[in-house]
Amino acid sequence: MLASSPSRADLFRLLGDEDRLRLLALCEGEELTVGELATLLGESQPQVTKKSQPLREAGLLLARREGTRTLLRAPAPAPGDAVLAAAFGEGRALCIRDGSLARVAGIVAARDELSRRFFEQASADAEVTTPSPAPSLSSWLPLLAPLLPGRALAVDVGTGEGTLLPLLSPLYERVIAVDRSAARLARCAARVAAWGLPNVRLREGAVEDADVAEEVVGRGGADLVLMVRVLHHAARPAEAIHAAARLLRAGGHLVLVELLPHEDERVREQGHVWLGFEPATLRDHLAGAGLTPIASTPLPTAPVDEPLPMQVAVGRRGARLALVEADARAPVPAS
Repeated sequence: MLASSPSRADLFRLLGDEDRLRLLALCEGEELTVGELATLLGESQPQVTKKSQPLREAGLLLARREGTRTLLRAPAPAPGDAVLAAAFGEGRALCIRDGSLARVAGIVAARDELSRRFFEQASADAEVTTPSPAPSLSSWLPLLAPLLPGRALAVDVGTGEGTLLPLLSPLYERVIAVDRSAARLARCAARVAAWGLPNVRLREGAVEDADVAEEVVGRGGADLVLMVRVLHHAARPAEAIHAAARLLRAGGHLVLVELLPHEDERVREQGHVWLGFEPATLRDHLAGAGLTPIASTPLPTAPVDEPLPMQVAVGRRGARLALVEADARAPVPAS
């Protein structure tokens, strides 16, 4: 649905510009910042803003503010709208020819490069210590209350230096702690040894990695997947949630602990890609990953090392999704 319902003649004029067609195509499958679009198109941000404005006014591009940044995405054209379908098709062809469409994945992947460098440097500079975990973890006990029926396997995604592992280790037969930073995992390993947690396995990697999924699914899936303060460092948060959901067994829970929306741009220097998330956005991401959202609430107090307001969202995996995925993995019988 076009916001201002331009006439067909106005629509033809609007779509008669190749630069606008490129903008539509680039924003069709990915929400991109004006800065990212400027890089892809080799133009300045003011130029991109100027060229996108008529598309925004017509409802062909949707804009979202996040701090000082503006992100744009193009909603799919309505079924049967031959004009818009042709416009998107021509825009894709133009972007394929100039190579900009192929560069989108790299542009998006670069979002969390600052985050990677920040954590690697912070871990390299920090002094290894093994503080007592008990006082700082007591506030997390209510979080696990609805998750205790299954006790076989927990996965701590973005474990960092293992803050939650002393709580998870006594509750689950096996804990897999995943982090993409080798430096942070080395510090985590020293703490796990000092704390005496024999059932914790550390893995370098990301939640999207196939070998992580292979290990977890090979153990029957996880009863609990935790992602604590992970998504605001993720280039594609929705994809990270989808990957985490695939690790769950039927009846398993995914717990997201994340920042609420805020305007503190200073956290970008700490590798934050996103300035928090609306609760409805997290619920939508959980549902989009095939999970049933069962809890969404602000946390009354933030951790001492994270003064910004926090929230928790929980999704549960149903048996039906597990059966669908099992069928998809089953070999196809010979005809």
